[in-house]
Amino acid sequence: MQSNRLFSETNSCQFLAFQLGAETYGVPLLEVQEIRTYSKATPIPNTPPHVLGVINLRGAIIAVIDLRTRLGLPPIEDSDQTIFVVVTVRGKTYGLRADSVSDVIDVENSAIQEPPRLTEERSQRFLSGLAQVDDRVVVLLNLEEVIDNETAERLAA
Repeated sequence: MQSNRLFSETNSCQFLAFQLGAETYGVPLLEVQEIRTYSKATPIPNTPPHVLGVINLRGAIIAVIDLRTRLGLPPIEDSDQTIFVVVTVRGKTYGLRADSVSDVIDVENSAIQEPPRLTEERSQRFLSGLAQVDDRVVVLLNLEEVIDNETAERLAA
């Protein structure tokens, strides 16, 4: 497993589950500040392709990462279901654009498995694990890799 910080002192962890296409992804609930309805981000020149731009979040300007682009998924049009998941990574706040929010899920630590090595190493680092929850597989994201140091430094500049 790439990140032991997923595991709490208890036998389970909570994740916010959201959709990207037909797939369910999850991020640790402790890293989520809020979920917001989507509003168009203001583009910023010379940012990586996965950075949509910035939004004003109650007076704070935060960068918005398009999870579809970051994870190599095809783009889709925004809908009334499109959301921002506002997260804190390494002490900074970011918005993650997702297709729709699903729910909060409890995942037993024993249900989290290491993802198989099916993707290129560059993409594999975005994954913390896979979890079987009811009848679906949830892809657990490693937010410190999704918003890596290089992206954070470029946005800070």
